[in-house]
Amino acid sequence: MKIKSSILLSIVALVIFVIASPFIFNKSVTITDPHKLDADGNFILNEWVPTRDGAGPDWDYNLKPVQVSDKVWCFFGAMEMPTKENAGDMSNSCYIQGDTEWIAWDSGPSYVFAEQAYAAMSKIAKLPVKTVIISHEHDDHWLGNNYYKEVHGAKIIGPHSINANYYGPREIDGKKYPGMQTRMIKTLYQDAIRKTTLVQVDEHFKDTTEFEISGMKMEYVKVGYAHSEEDWFLYLPEEKVVLVADVVMNGRVTSNRDGLIIGQLNALKAIKARDWNHLVAGHGFITDRTAADESIQYFTYIKDRVLEGIEEEIHPDDITKHVTLEEFRNKDLYYLLSPGNVFRAYEELEMYEGDDEDDEDDEEEEEE
Repeated sequence: MKIKSSILLSIVALVIFVIASPFIFNKSVTITDPHKLDADGNFILNEWVPTRDGAGPDWDYNLKPVQVSDKVWCFFGAMEMPTKENAGDMSNSCYIQGDTEWIAWDSGPSYVFAEQAYAAMSKIAKLPVKTVIISHEHDDHWLGNNYYKEVHGAKIIGPHSINANYYGPREIDGKKYPGMQTRMIKTLYQDAIRKTTLVQVDEHFKDTTEFEISGMKMEYVKVGYAHSEEDWFLYLPEEKVVLVADVVMNGRVTSNRDGLIIGQLNALKAIKARDWNHLVAGHGFITDRTAADESIQYFTYIKDRVLEGIEEEIHPDDITKHVTLEEFRNKDLYYLLSPGNVFRAYEELEMYEGDDEDDEDDEEEEEE
C-alpha cells in the first residue's frame, strides 16, 4: 500500500512539474494560477469573470516621467506580464509638449494610470491633453483613454481595429459575439481599474499620415500587420524621436501571439528608414540609437533559423528544440514567450517563398 501511494505521489509530482515548467525559470512573474494563463502567459480571455476586489484608495503607480528629448517625456513600465502587483504598469507611454497642449502617446493600462501620469506631467507644464494617439489594440496601451476623454475632452486617434475588435456585437463567420472584456479589466484589482471604461477611437487613418498638432510636426506611420492586426508608430522629425510601441522591445522577449514575423521585420525596416536619435519601445528602457537592435536580431534569427529547420524537414513539434535562440536566454520572459514565438513562426513561414527585397537587404547588411 505504501509503495502504491509513493508511486501515485511521484506521478502527481511529475504532472505538477510538467504543468509548471514553462513558468519556473521566468525572472519577472510569480505564477500562482497557471491554469488562468494561455500559452503566452496572457490571462485567458474566453471566460467572463468579475474584476478582483481591491481595498483602499486608488492604486498608487508612483509614476516618474523621464525626459527623452527636448519636448518628449515618457513613463517606463515593468519588464513583466500584467499582474495585480504591477497593476498593469508594464508598457511605455509618452507625453509630447506642444505650444498649447500635451499630446499623449498611448494612454496606459487604466484610468487611474492616466490620471496620475497627467498629474506628474502637470508639474512640468500645466497644459491640457487634447489629443491622444494610440499605437495598437493591446489593452495595456490604451485603457487610459476614458480619463483623457472625460476630463480633457481629448480626441483619440488610433487604429480602427480597436473599434472593430473591442466593441460588440461583433459578427465573425456569420455568428454574433459580444464586445471583448479586456485582460486588464479581468486581471487588476478594483482600486486600479474601477474607473476604467472602454472608449472608441474618434479618428483613424487608412495609411501613413503627416499632421501638425500644437506646433509639433508628426508622421503617423502605418506598418500594418506586425505585432498585432494593425500597428502604427509616431515619428517626430524635429525632435528626431520615434515612438514605436510593441514593434520594438528591448531587455525582454516579445510576445508574438498576434503578430507576424515578416510583418515585424517590415516594420523594423520602416523605422530604420527614418532619421532619429532616440527611440522609445513599447517595453524596455534603451532609447538611444541601439534601441531597435535586439528586435532586429531576434526576428531575423527566428526567420532564418525556422526556415533552415523547415528546409531540414524538422517536424513542427520539434521546432522549439531546434530553434532555441540561446542569445536571448538572459532576457526577461524568455522561457515564457520565446518557444511560442518560434512555433508560430513555423506555422507562418511554412508556406513562405521569400522575395527579391530579402536578398537585397541581406546584401546591404553584408556591405555594412
